[in-house]
Amino acid sequence: MQTPIKHIFFVVLMAGVVGISYAKWAGGMVWGFYGHKLINRQAVFTLPPQMIPFYKKHLDYIVENAVNPDRRRYAVQGEAPRHYIDLELYPDKPEDLPRNWNEAVARYTEDTLMAHGTAPWNVYRVTQQLTRAFENKDAKAILRFSADLGHYIGDLNVPLHTTANYNGQFTNQYGIHGFWECRLPELCAEGYDFFVGRAEYVPDLNQRIWEAMIETNNALDSVLSFERELTERFGEKRKWSFEDRGQVTM
Repeated sequence: MQTPIKHIFFVVLMAGVVGISYAKWAGGMVWGFYGHKLINRQAVFTLPPQMIPFYKKHLDYIVENAVNPDRRRYAVQGEAPRHYIDLELYPDKPEDLPRNWNEAVARYTEDTLMAHGTAPWNVYRVTQQLTRAFENKDAKAILRFSADLGHYIGDLNVPLHTTANYNGQFTNQYGIHGFWECRLPELCAEGYDFFVGRAEYVPDLNQRIWEAMIETNNALDSVLSFERELTERFGEKRKWSFEDRGQVTM
C-alpha cells in the first residue's frame, strides 16, 4: 500500500479533477443532488489502480452519501459556511487571503469567516481528517470523509459558490442557482464529456485548493453573462416552467 499522504492527494483529486472539468465544460455550475452524486461516481474511476478495488467495492456508498453535507446544512450548526466563500466581502484579494485557518482567524476573527464562508479552509480540514482515517486504517471514516470531501471540492469548483450573489439576487438574475444546480445537469449530463484522465499527485495540496478557488471565481462573470444572454434570447415567459417532484410542484 502506498503511503497515506499519497492516498489523500489522489482522493482529493477524485472529485477535484472531475469537478473542475465538469464546471468548465458547462460554463460553471452548482451541483444539486444529481450533480454531486454523478461527480463522486465519475471521480472514483479516475483513481490509481491500487485504489480502485476499495473504492469500487464501496461505490454505492460514495455516490449515495455525496449529498450528506447538504443534508446537514440546516441541521448542524456551522455546516452552511463550509459550502461557499463570498470573496468580495473580504477586504483582501483572493490571492492575498491567509491559507492557514489560524492566521485567517487572527486577521478577520472567526465570526467574520463564518459569516463570509470557509470553503477552501474546510476542504483542507476534511483532507486532514481523511489523512488520519487512512493512518488509522479506519475504513468507515475513510469512506465518510471521502464522500464529504467529494461534495466540498465539487462546491469549491462552482463560481456561484464564491460570491454573495450566489442566486443572482443582486443582478436581477434570481433563480440562476437552481438553474445551474439542478436543471442543466439533469437535462444535459448525457452529453457531457467526463473523460479527464487519471488523478494526479499534488505536492502542495493547500496551494492547489486555493488555485482552484481563484480559477472558479474568475469564471463568475461568464456564468452570469451566459445566463443574461439566454434570458434575452428566450424571454422571461419561456424562462420558467412548473415541474412535479414527488408531492411538490416546483
